[in-house]
Amino acid sequence: MVKAIASLFTATIQLPLWLVLLTAGLLLMLAGRAYVLYRRNRLNVSKVRFLFDAIDNGDYTFHFSEDAKKDSDAALNSLLNRTKSVLQHARDEQKEREKYFELILDAVDTGILVVETQRGIVLRFNRAALQLLQRSDVSYISQVEKQLSAFSVRETHTMLRGKQVRIIGFNDIRGELANKETESWVKLIRVLTHEIMNTLTPIISLSQTLLPKAKGEEREGLEVIHRTSSELIGFVENYRKFTHLPQPQPKIFYAKPFMERMIKLSGRHVDLSVEPADLLIYTDEGLLSRVVTNLLKNAMQATPDDGRLLMRAYTGESDKIIIEIADNGSKIDAETAEHIFVPFFTTKQDGSGIGLSISRQIMHLLGGTIELLPYDSQGLTTFRLTLN
Repeated sequence: MVKAIASLFTATIQLPLWLVLLTAGLLLMLAGRAYVLYRRNRLNVSKVRFLFDAIDNGDYTFHFSEDAKKDSDAALNSLLNRTKSVLQHARDEQKEREKYFELILDAVDTGILVVETQRGIVLRFNRAALQLLQRSDVSYISQVEKQLSAFSVRETHTMLRGKQVRIIGFNDIRGELANKETESWVKLIRVLTHEIMNTLTPIISLSQTLLPKAKGEEREGLEVIHRTSSELIGFVENYRKFTHLPQPQPKIFYAKPFMERMIKLSGRHVDLSVEPADLLIYTDEGLLSRVVTNLLKNAMQATPDDGRLLMRAYTGESDKIIIEIADNGSKIDAETAEHIFVPFFTTKQDGSGIGLSISRQIMHLLGGTIELLPYDSQGLTTFRLTLN
């Protein structure tokens, strides 16, 4: 090996000087060219790396200059800019699709929770879920598991970004059932009152015509018929109120002056709380006053003169207006509580049984709800009005 190197060195020395210099020059040029290519390759690799790092961080504000002196640099920069544009367009389309699906989810009345199965983290929820759960946010499914037991729940499983997730849909069917029940009662009462009125009206007219001509027992019998028919007409008219409520005419008004006026009309002392003090309500004031007046009247009848009456108005979840009317009078047993909103049902000897039925019908027209709350630690009977 050593002999071979020595022989090559000896042969080189024997070459002409110009050839040696030419060879050395060519070698230097090749080395320089290789170094330039190496630097350009490093620069191009750093550009591509920068492109993907920026995109991975969600930064699309960069732009490679396409006015480079060398055509190869300009072409590469143009391709990199085009790659960025294609990826940015794909990202924008993905965002638009996500926004579109979010709008669809928020438009439905069904509450939806997307939960990571392993850790129980709530990845996504819609507006209906927060409204039904009466929360402003949900982070873990464990926070609302007890609440979900009160709803009609459907659940499915799927994979999302490599993780198993639960998609939970739930509805509060109680409100829908109450509305359907009310509509059924309204239809039935309309038919019954119409038929009764058609039957009684000619009886009253005929008995009134015959009364002046009748004598003795005949007159007494006609008077009984006339009086009974008139009382039945008045009785039926009360129930017609349940099915002929005016269409709401909503407007904005302050809650505190409204509730103070209701208390003044009741003639009793009522503890009042309004939070905030300048709380505004947007609904039909006249129809709402009928509900509040009826609830106050019921509360006063259930409590002695020294009993405690309370009214409270405040803002609940999702900016809903809540009005509560409570008393510490006689307790409503569970069996009675199941029927208190049924038309004609009453526990009072002189009651008509339509007060709470009309109240629920009015709240339905106003887009709200009325409910009897469970007894609290103070033993209060509380009715809650919720206005959306």
